[in-house]
Amino acid sequence: MRTMVGTYCHPDARGMAQELAHYYNLPLFGLAGASEAKLVDTQAGAEAALTLLVDTLAGANLIHDLGYLESGLTFSLAQLVICDEIVSWLKHFMAGVEINDQTLALDLIDQVGPDGQYLDTEHTRAHFRERWYPRVFERDSYSNWRAKGGKSLAERAAARVEDILAEHQPEPLPDDVAQTIKAIVRRAEERTPTQPLPRL
Repeated sequence: MRTMVGTYCHPDARGMAQELAHYYNLPLFGLAGASEAKLVDTQAGAEAALTLLVDTLAGANLIHDLGYLESGLTFSLAQLVICDEIVSWLKHFMAGVEINDQTLALDLIDQVGPDGQYLDTEHTRAHFRERWYPRVFERDSYSNWRAKGGKSLAERAAARVEDILAEHQPEPLPDDVAQTIKAIVRRAEERTPTQPLPRL
């Protein structure tokens, strides 16, 4: 009421729509990963993380608006990279913990004992890559972070955007799909020959 700006990140009744959709056995679109912030800053990260977590836990079938800033009026590729990191974290969190002989490794615990260490064991070498590792969140020591330029999350995300734009090669559509799309475009162009659609 103070600003008449529609809010994207309010906590009021968040998750209620998902609960109603589950009750009626309907799919539901979630709105999360956005922010009221005007730039990629702490507020943007906090609001993106909070809303993504709540909508994930509430069971939204599809979550939309990642990377939106300024109540949906602005979009940021750097913010989208940060949201992608949050989503990756949430995927690992929601996957749960697998309990079996291999994950418990009780025989190894018995072998190494309370005074040993596990860094050079075959079990560690076989499984350490299964842990979640961030792409833009910082986990290094302070001195190493400083040596790498001491960049903020926003700066690292912006650099990741530049890398993606420079290096990414999209997976081509299968030939049959590409031909089907081209046929649809041709039919549309035949109906409106004065306004040709862009070629694929």
